[in-house]
Amino acid sequence: MKILVYSSVFYPGIGGIENHSFFLVREFVKAGHEVKVITEQEQDPARPLEHVEVLKTPGFFTQLKMFFWCDVFYMPNITLKGAWLIAFNPWKKWVISHNDFHLQYSNDLKTKLKWFLIRIATKNIAVSKAVAAFLKYPSQVIYNCYDDSVFRLYKEEQRTYDFVFVGRLVSQKGCELLIDACGKLDRPFTLNIIGDGFEMHKLQAKVEALKLGHAIRFLGFRQNEELARLLNRHRIMIVPSMDVEGFGIVALEGLACGCHMIVSNAGGLSEAVDGFGDIFRMGDEQQLTSLLRKAMEKPYEPIDQNAGLMSYLDDHSKKSVAAKYLEVFRTA
Repeated sequence: MKILVYSSVFYPGIGGIENHSFFLVREFVKAGHEVKVITEQEQDPARPLEHVEVLKTPGFFTQLKMFFWCDVFYMPNITLKGAWLIAFNPWKKWVISHNDFHLQYSNDLKTKLKWFLIRIATKNIAVSKAVAAFLKYPSQVIYNCYDDSVFRLYKEEQRTYDFVFVGRLVSQKGCELLIDACGKLDRPFTLNIIGDGFEMHKLQAKVEALKLGHAIRFLGFRQNEELARLLNRHRIMIVPSMDVEGFGIVALEGLACGCHMIVSNAGGLSEAVDGFGDIFRMGDEQQLTSLLRKAMEKPYEPIDQNAGLMSYLDDHSKKSVAAKYLEVFRTA
């Protein structure tokens, strides 16, 4: 197949949609398909994407040429900047994947137009049952993938730390809630906070005010194998999101690195652990504290001895998830 991907954000940008689209595109190429990408993302000439033509905001006629070239027009989250192409061939196979709940935050004319276009798309994909329930039209649920070549067990690493948080340091990610919950623990603990954001200094001040500087460290932004190895040094990962999430790739990464997961019931986030972790009510500090205590008391269980979890992770590998997308492209 000839697949044209139209995504406002893409590689080498960093984020959930950027990473997932990048993984899919590479797997599509490995499976023998031709792929081109239109994006608004600035490209790095020193880091080209092998065997994929990626164009940053090309002109009108170039976009039209690429649209007529493709068999499938795939859009991760709908954008009006690319939807206009459908007017030149309403029968083109057009597949939209919905990665979050961004359409709930506005009801202006642009948003209403997006809802209309979603209805006329050939096929809609939702990254979780929570997102599927939010959409007004039928969609097929295909959960996101994670980078299974990087996020895995590194058996030479030792699990010397208790808790780890990975994410942007902004209020909706819930790091402040986690710090408050840790402050209620009545036994020694360690918490490493991995990530960056404009609330960094506020969170550091809170740690100092609670006199927890001996137990809580800020490690800054980490990624790829360095991050995966860090996760392998922790027993428990917490994802305490305070706002709905479309899915939660970070939860898959934590599971794959052998962490026991504690996540909030924020949209599709709880679906990402699928029973292989503990869930608490979004924003419930008392319940989170209770789960932290319980997790610390529980003996560590190696994930490679859990056949069900290993099968679950394999189903969320890049190759497996890309195959599900390709099946939709073929049969839509």
